[in-house]
Amino acid sequence: VLDIDIRNSSRRILASGTLQIGLILLFVVGLGTYAFTLRDPAVEQRSSQIGSSRVNALPVVNVLLPDSIARDVLVDVTGTINARSYVELVPEVSGRVVEVSPSLRAGGSFTFGEVLIGIDERDFRLAVEQANAEVASAESNLLLQQTEGAVASSNYALLHSGDSVPALVAREPQIGQARAQLLSARARAAAAELDLSRTKISLPFAGRVTSSTAEVGQMLSRGQSFGRVFALDALEVNVPIGQTELLNLTPAEGRAAMVYVGSNTKDANVYPAVVERVAAVLDERTRFSKLYMRLTGGPELSPGTFIDAKIVGPTVPSSYQLSEAVEQPGGHLWIVIDDKLVRHSPDIRNRSTVGILVEAFEYGQGIVVGPVPSAFEGMRVRTLPVDTAP
Repeated sequence: VLDIDIRNSSRRILASGTLQIGLILLFVVGLGTYAFTLRDPAVEQRSSQIGSSRVNALPVVNVLLPDSIARDVLVDVTGTINARSYVELVPEVSGRVVEVSPSLRAGGSFTFGEVLIGIDERDFRLAVEQANAEVASAESNLLLQQTEGAVASSNYALLHSGDSVPALVAREPQIGQARAQLLSARARAAAAELDLSRTKISLPFAGRVTSSTAEVGQMLSRGQSFGRVFALDALEVNVPIGQTELLNLTPAEGRAAMVYVGSNTKDANVYPAVVERVAAVLDERTRFSKLYMRLTGGPELSPGTFIDAKIVGPTVPSSYQLSEAVEQPGGHLWIVIDDKLVRHSPDIRNRSTVGILVEAFEYGQGIVVGPVPSAFEGMRVRTLPVDTAP
């Protein structure tokens, strides 16, 4: 029995060794065949085609290759033209209207110093003449008192040689009273002249009339309003502006602007303006601030007119002007470096109708335009400049 077991074990060992030798021969033959196929040009061509097809299978993205140049921040705003203040037309004297300028009508325009209304001045001329007569009387009375005082002082000196002349003898109180009466008369004459000048109503600025009720023959009373006007240099542009745009203009005061009045910017009348002030508080509903711009040149525009404006902000020395199509959901951009997508968050200096203005940065092979389906950081892509995109 022991001999039989020994013989069976020998057979199993022999069979196992034979199997191992066969597997080794099979591996050697396969390795040689693989080496032979690598040297075959046809196989090499098929491998190259497979690799090329894998590259062509990469998603294609359109990219921009912008140039970096210095650009001004241009902020587009809309607003209205308003008058900073209105002036009520109020006579300083009472009287009957005898003259009304054609300019003193709603919508009329007047020039600096133009007489808008005339009040009957006859009573005032008589008052001036009366006041002048009172001045002459007061001057005569003063002269009389001075003369009488001089005569009395001379007589006193003859009778009381070496003594000082008393004030009553010299009529000094009477002379002082006469001087005061003369000053009072002259003041009344000046007031009469002033009232006479106030019969002609004019204004120290050029402006426009918003309303007027004055007519020839009408009685006007002192302090009674008969119209309202505004000065041309009181016109200003009020524009609401968001906090981001306002930050892009910092400092906003003194910034130049162009105001467009018309149905569209192309055919609009253009007026230069300057930002004068920034609102001290934000609007409670919109949380917007407000800019107040002064129109230069005194143009004749109507308050309430809607306008478009471009405010010139600071210069960005190195910048790109990009289409909004480059901005991905979340506000970032995709750029391509070494055929891979890289996320980039640009420093946006302004948004306008022409796109976004950003600080220049290194963008590698380009800035991706438009969305990339299922994009992720490091995703391999092929680039196609926008100019050559189909």
